[in-house]
Amino acid sequence: MKSDETSLFRNRNYILLILSNVFNRFGDSIDSIVFTWLAYSITGSASYSAIVFAANRIPTVLFQPVTGVIIERRRKKYIMAVSDVIRAMLAGYILIRLVTGLPTPPEMVIVTFLISTVEAFRQPAGSSIIPEVVDEPMYTQAVSYQSGFSSGAELAGLGAAGVLIGFIGNAGAVLVDAAMFLLSAFFLFAMRIGRTGGGGKDDIHLRKIFSGLAEGARVVRASDIIMFLITFAVLLNAMLTPYNCLPSPMVKEILKSDERMLSVIGVALSLGMIAGSSLYPKLSARFKCRPLLMTAGIFTGLMYIGTVILGEFSISSYALYAFQGTIMFFSGTGISILNTFAMVNILRKCNPDYLSRVSGIVASACSAAVPVVSFIVSAVAGFVSTACIFTVMGVLTLATCFVVFSRKVMPKELLEN
Repeated sequence: MKSDETSLFRNRNYILLILSNVFNRFGDSIDSIVFTWLAYSITGSASYSAIVFAANRIPTVLFQPVTGVIIERRRKKYIMAVSDVIRAMLAGYILIRLVTGLPTPPEMVIVTFLISTVEAFRQPAGSSIIPEVVDEPMYTQAVSYQSGFSSGAELAGLGAAGVLIGFIGNAGAVLVDAAMFLLSAFFLFAMRIGRTGGGGKDDIHLRKIFSGLAEGARVVRASDIIMFLITFAVLLNAMLTPYNCLPSPMVKEILKSDERMLSVIGVALSLGMIAGSSLYPKLSARFKCRPLLMTAGIFTGLMYIGTVILGEFSISSYALYAFQGTIMFFSGTGISILNTFAMVNILRKCNPDYLSRVSGIVASACSAAVPVVSFIVSAVAGFVSTACIFTVMGVLTLATCFVVFSRKVMPKELLEN
């Protein structure tokens, strides 16, 4: 593989991986909308939606550190492909239930739990497959472009989901969803990657799993940079949770707008994330690491504070859409730059033999912060306004970024970049 950027898109395996991720993320976006819509339609209960949300997060917290160990020495493309096939089968089950009746609330919880469990295998495999596809000098470009295409697919999926439900109903949307995962699996099976990581087909024993997990934890603790990146990723995920918990109250209470604002916010945020991941290689080559991350952190905090400030003005609906869309675009750009920075540096600093288990530990730690913060937000929301929560979170986000990216906290190696 050549090390110039043009060669990246002449790399057959990388192109197939990109295509697989595009269809996977497109399908994931569709079923996130369809399943949310179904969950609320079946019961009309916000509490039930919270249960489904918890069912979606718990497997990531519990299983990903273990699955990272299990898949370390196995063919990652096959793990990803089989995961996609199982996702298609689960979507097929929901499709059958939609045709024959409606899935029951317990069925929705169980299927959501199973989908998240399958993703607990696919995610660490997907995070650690890049070194098998491209050479180290291309990590930044490979991760950035992959992230950009995936964000674009998510944007398209979010936009298409409502149209699909409107024109062909829930059953038709689920059918398209299943087809997307089968296409994703097809492109993965078409990749030609030899055995890596020892190619061991060794038996999986409980003792071996725990010893492998302990090794992964030692790798994390031994690296100041990886520890910094994990801490940063956990804090960032925690800071973003209130926004994900309170989109409707934000629109109604703060912006005093309608449901169309949710679409504006979703599209603008996705476009910003595409821009951030696409620009990251050039920005990281031109600017020092710390100023770039500080700027991205300020853009992220703008998501909260800018929304509260905008809500104080009485302007027309279209002007409100435009201004809020602009705020979310810059916020999405900042979030994407921070995410890409973390992914690229974990790839660079982690031994490929430990990458899957480290990715599992990172994902588990980040996801563990979400239900904790969600619980706190749900408890606090009963006593204070959404605007107050957003103001506090905006200040906390900015303060967190200033502390985490200070010269006293950042590892010296990153400060020198």
